[in-house]
Amino acid sequence: MGLAVAHVLGTIILLDLIRHYITGKRGFPRYLLVVGGVAALAPDLDIPLSWLLSFFAQDYVNLHRIFTHSFSFAVVFGVIALVLYLKKEIKWSKIFVAIAVGWSMHILMDCFYGGFLPMTWPFNFITSCPSWGLVDHSHSIDAILLVVWIVHEEIHNKIKDYI
Repeated sequence: MGLAVAHVLGTIILLDLIRHYITGKRGFPRYLLVVGGVAALAPDLDIPLSWLLSFFAQDYVNLHRIFTHSFSFAVVFGVIALVLYLKKEIKWSKIFVAIAVGWSMHILMDCFYGGFLPMTWPFNFITSCPSWGLVDHSHSIDAILLVVWIVHEEIHNKIKDYI
């Protein structure tokens, strides 16, 4: 499982690349990077929910990676984005696109770390990813992502967008 920083940074980097090279600043405002980054943490909301249920059940309850680590949620957010786009609600459509991207990035990054993932819940035809041994390098991956993003922004003289 990737660390929270990797989930957020990976999503922000992807959305920022889309912003720089595809849509432009006007087409994809900076606040959508924040929305996507926060959404990349959403699949792990099952962790505090497990803590809460464990407290009330007086026994250990683990819901992590049972339901929320599924592309089904990202698809739902993508469909909502499409419906809003067709209704000319462009701002909200982009927000739901950012949420769908963040959710998807979380699942993909967890997949890179390997293990059980109900990626297609409730259908469950894909439930695991190959283990590449990245868990041992979680902290290094966080640092690498941060440095790569900062270097990219500086090379393209975009770092001033964030200061």
